[in-house]
Amino acid sequence: MSLFFAAKMTGMELATYGLIAASVVALWSYSNWRMAVKIALVIALFEGAIRKWVMPGAQELAYFLKDIFLFGAYLKFMISPDLDVRAYRLNLPVLLICVLGVLLVPPALNTNIGSSILALYGLKIYLYYVPLVFMMPYLFRTRDEMVRQLTWFSMLAIPICVLGVLQFRAGSASPLNVYAQSSAENISGFGFGEKVRITGTFSYITGHSTFIIFFSTLCIALLAIPQTRHKWVITFITLPLLAANSLMNGSRSSMYTMVLIIAGYLLASMTGRLVASKNFTSILVVGLVSCAMAGSYFFYEAYFMFSTRAKVSNDNIAFRAVQHPLWSIQQSLKDGGITGFGIGMAHPASDGMRRGLKIPPAKNKCPVYDQEVGQIIAEVGPISAIAWYMLRIILLLSVWKVFFQCRDPVYSPILLMAALISTPYMLMGVIYNHTANILLFAVHGLAFSMLLEPLVKRRYTRQPMTPIHAPKLSPGTN
Repeated sequence: MSLFFAAKMTGMELATYGLIAASVVALWSYSNWRMAVKIALVIALFEGAIRKWVMPGAQELAYFLKDIFLFGAYLKFMISPDLDVRAYRLNLPVLLICVLGVLLVPPALNTNIGSSILALYGLKIYLYYVPLVFMMPYLFRTRDEMVRQLTWFSMLAIPICVLGVLQFRAGSASPLNVYAQSSAENISGFGFGEKVRITGTFSYITGHSTFIIFFSTLCIALLAIPQTRHKWVITFITLPLLAANSLMNGSRSSMYTMVLIIAGYLLASMTGRLVASKNFTSILVVGLVSCAMAGSYFFYEAYFMFSTRAKVSNDNIAFRAVQHPLWSIQQSLKDGGITGFGIGMAHPASDGMRRGLKIPPAKNKCPVYDQEVGQIIAEVGPISAIAWYMLRIILLLSVWKVFFQCRDPVYSPILLMAALISTPYMLMGVIYNHTANILLFAVHGLAFSMLLEPLVKRRYTRQPMTPIHAPKLSPGTN
């Protein structure tokens, strides 16, 4: 019962106790920054469950929980880094990335926002997880530690997927099937029948579909690494459960993305670009067959619901990937002009913060688009939007460049994971999908572990010693 105590507190009590708890967590994170980052990544997976079932009366506080852990870690990493951090540098265009980030500050000064608190929150939505790019390369001390902990991290998918199966079997009236802010949201179905689209431990469907994409790709990358243990768990349990959850989620974008990623791994393996384990291709094929068999036998109803929804839909890949983004760009330029409506103005949490803090509504309400490219342009204007996507493109190109140069059997699959995920996410939701936001920059940083260079290099190479009993040659000897 103590877990639900927060739901009975008043707003003032929640704010007071929340501030005290946040201070304690931030201080602990400062002293244990590596563990704090790992905890934040785990919280990102279970944050929706906390908001929906543990703290339904304090969903805003639960939303910031992972950010508090990261705040102390950020301070430690930037102000007083450890000696093993200071001994290396990350070979990335750090200055250029920072300059592009600074170009997002002017939209925060837009007078249409009407509140410095909301302006800071808008900056947080865009930039708060970017430091993970520079921190993740230092997160693990050895490659074996990285592989081992990533393997255990991938197994967190099992309980999340089991919950998804239970949600699919339960009805829409079940307590298992609620959204965060459920009083203002309706549970989504497939458009026919009584089954609902599952969300797992996430607040909304988009978070769950993001989880499927990232964890399926992580599992495939781990199968390609020779040192990975418990591959049978990944092949015959985790991947089939993720495939089933993908059907129950009903998201076609996640399914299309996974087809692209699987094709990318197979192509890289067959062309020799992927330095993987010897049996990777056969293991991956076995995993795909296991997913297909499990889906057709154990989860046939989910397959039927998904395939029927795909057939009756009125859109296709060309519309989603080309036509819709182009339309949203044109419309947002017309609506927002050169300055935009202000950073973060269309985020759902902004309206909640206005009501909670009694901030007057904006003079000009930002339109809501179903495509993130147009949403960003409408908020920050075309100049800052270009800066934001240039930042993303630099990271993307850097990942692909390092991948084609890498011949390491451990880092090569990790680099390909980051490259294949971040490419389609250039068009998919990141800013308004907080699960994708933190995971995407974390994956980028993990891939850039290959770019760490020691600050101190030896100037002179020690000459090999002459054997003690080597015969001496006379000057005239050839």
